[in-house]
Amino acid sequence: MSAVLTFIKNGGVMMYPLIICSIALIAIVLERFISLRKASVDGDALLEAVRSAYKPGVTASSDEATAICMKAGGPVGRMFARGLKNASRSADAIEMALEQEAANEQPALEANLPVLKTIINIAPLLGLLGTIAGMITSFRAASQTGLSNPTQVLGGISEALISTATGISLAVLGFIFYNYFANVSKKLIEDMEYYGAELVNYLTGRID
Repeated sequence: MSAVLTFIKNGGVMMYPLIICSIALIAIVLERFISLRKASVDGDALLEAVRSAYKPGVTASSDEATAICMKAGGPVGRMFARGLKNASRSADAIEMALEQEAANEQPALEANLPVLKTIINIAPLLGLLGTIAGMITSFRAASQTGLSNPTQVLGGISEALISTATGISLAVLGFIFYNYFANVSKKLIEDMEYYGAELVNYLTGRID
């Protein structure tokens, strides 16, 4: 613990906003992992369960299939439930209901990604600002004492390197997680589009 505190202290004042960024990064990563894992549903299995439980034109089976979808949860499950509630309507009405539900689900799938992208962008800049502050400290020490006391000069350079390394490390980690979560979100949105079309085809009798 003392080594961490020493590292932070040696990094200069810009380490504190970088610490705040790292805490926010960890919180967002954990939240996204949990949320996206809950959102992941086996669309093939759910579609098959709906086909087994619901027969077009039978209201009771519609209620049973809707309950199955709500129990499965996730964007696909909730979208299926919305479609089944409108199963007796026209194909255009069902598609509209599914599109509205998909539009409602999309912001939750992409939540906090803009904040994560902001951290990626500002962390290197904060590190660079720490570099500038550290170099200023070094040059000031060199101008006052000359090179006869290299400790102060090297201390300022060390401060500059620590903050820069921290900022770049945060940006790299954030970029990796951002791309991962963005790809998972994109995949879930594509799943909603695909399985939504499959559900409409089944409900309207386009396919058996």
